[in-house]
Amino acid sequence: MKKLLLISLLLTSCVGNQYKYKVTGKVYMTTSGPNPMHAAIWYTDTLGFDGDTAYYFNSDGSEVRIYPPYTIDTLK
Repeated sequence: MKKLLLISLLLTSCVGNQYKYKVTGKVYMTTSGPNPMHAAIWYTDTLGFDGDTAYYFNSDGSEVRIYPPYTIDTLK
């Protein structure tokens, strides 16, 4: 009985993240050799805009800025 209760709690508590947006673009990495631009994908539930730049805040309060060109897909 205890095992059944534990399994039930584990299955119902695993909801996962409910992201609203998938942003696809490129990031600049200075230590990546001759081609510093690399493909990147961001998932977030909030997204703001500062002109043509998209941004959101991580759970630790740090800001992520995504510069154009990028593509935004709505997941919900």
